[in-house]
Amino acid sequence: MLQKSRKITFILAIISAIIGVMLTVQLRSSLHPVHKESRSIAELRTTLQKELEKHKNLLADISKYNQLYYQYETSLSEDESISVMKEELARTRRMAGMVGMEGEGIVIDVVDAHTPAEPVGDGHMPMPVVGDYTIDDEDLRWLVNILFANGAQAVSINGHRLIATTAIRNVGDVIQIDTRTIRPPYEIKALGEPEVLLSALKLEGVEENFQLANKKVLAEKRDKLMISANNETRVIQFMKPVKQKGDS
Repeated sequence: MLQKSRKITFILAIISAIIGVMLTVQLRSSLHPVHKESRSIAELRTTLQKELEKHKNLLADISKYNQLYYQYETSLSEDESISVMKEELARTRRMAGMVGMEGEGIVIDVVDAHTPAEPVGDGHMPMPVVGDYTIDDEDLRWLVNILFANGAQAVSINGHRLIATTAIRNVGDVIQIDTRTIRPPYEIKALGEPEVLLSALKLEGVEENFQLANKKVLAEKRDKLMISANNETRVIQFMKPVKQKGDS
């Protein structure tokens, strides 16, 4: 009888231990829930829209270069080949910023946001609220990259045409484009499809980002916009002509 009582006590102890472990695990799970990433439908739609715009631009580039390849392949005479090459040279000069361009696009003005102050309880006017930082080179590069990524054919800031080698950087307390200093307010011009560019600014949250620096972004489309050529002196450091056979 005593041995049987010990067996029952031992079994009850094991069962109690198992229940205790289960309760401990459940309690820990309740106190430290696993956080899973959750994204709202609006965020997913925004991301999808951005990817669709990039896909559209890539398809346009593929179609353009396929057409150019077809023109080279189907040129029947030397004169026709030269004509195609001249057209491609002219297009390349436009894309490189060597000539001025005109067409539809948008103009973006980044200006101070003058928030009207309201009197506090004692009748005194409080100081206007200012963001935690000011506009710097990274903000302008970010904005320019958005425009180019969404099909802008030419972009300028305060009249300075941007090209592939343009440097936008902080130098002391000012921003320089290559070697030229620019100061606020900033005017950015971009040639391209206006609706696409304006939609890109909204999707990327440009207005909200600049509000942190107490700046207001005013963007409007233009049916006719002119962006002049880049007139910076280009210094070639690492390239030289290839010598043909027979050249001295």
